[in-house]
Amino acid sequence: MQYQTETSIKSKIAIDIQNLTLQLGKKSLFENASCVIKTNHKTALIGENGVGKTTLINEIIKNTNKSIKINPGIRIGYFSQDFTNLNFQKSVIENVMQNTNKSEKMVKNVLANLLFKDKDIHKKIENLSGGERVKASIAKILVSENNMLILDEPTNFLDIESIESLEKLLKEYNGTILFVTHDKTFIDNIATDVLLIKNHKIIEHEGNYTSYLQYQEEKSKKKETYTENNKLLLDFKLSQISSELSVTKDEERKKELEEEFNRLIQLRNLTN
Repeated sequence: MQYQTETSIKSKIAIDIQNLTLQLGKKSLFENASCVIKTNHKTALIGENGVGKTTLINEIIKNTNKSIKINPGIRIGYFSQDFTNLNFQKSVIENVMQNTNKSEKMVKNVLANLLFKDKDIHKKIENLSGGERVKASIAKILVSENNMLILDEPTNFLDIESIESLEKLLKEYNGTILFVTHDKTFIDNIATDVLLIKNHKIIEHEGNYTSYLQYQEEKSKKKETYTENNKLLLDFKLSQISSELSVTKDEERKKELEEEFNRLIQLRNLTN
């Protein structure tokens, strides 16, 4: 089943972040960080705890930072762990039907795909488990009139079967998705792009988490090969200079060779 978004975005860029600098208290999170979130892509935002993933999401949601430009056609549906989009005194079906132009039949189908039984959709949110609240909250934004989903740790509280059901729905969603999770399998199954926050910057990678790791491994091997080749070249040059030093009689030339020899020794030490 395809969950069609309401507005087609012609631009290839949904969100453009340029030269973003952010602090949380005295802690620096971003320093002139830049990236783009592509329209109709499913982008995983990853990084160690405390690097600024949720802070970045909050800045996007607030839409007041001049370094973050959101395409005017983008309408964001936001899932957070505090379930702010749910009315705890209303039932699941009442919540999900609240801001949608989808038919009740389609809404019930979405809930069924998220493993809600018929009797459960009439339960009040306050009576649901943590996992059920997660699924109700996500269902509400899935059927909304938004064309971009931002999901902050959507797999928390979910069992494996529920995660697999959510994966299926998100794969079928034809809008833009930005999501944060530590579940690497979930990233591999969903992501078309990865944004990694590291050293106060945002690293962009086209592909899922596994392809990102493979790219980093290949990059590391190339760097090691380059360094090793540099060592071999330096050793060759040092050998040449040493040979010339042993035979030259010209004091001026000997001084030049000794200076060059010492410079290359310093370079050689840097590559160790």
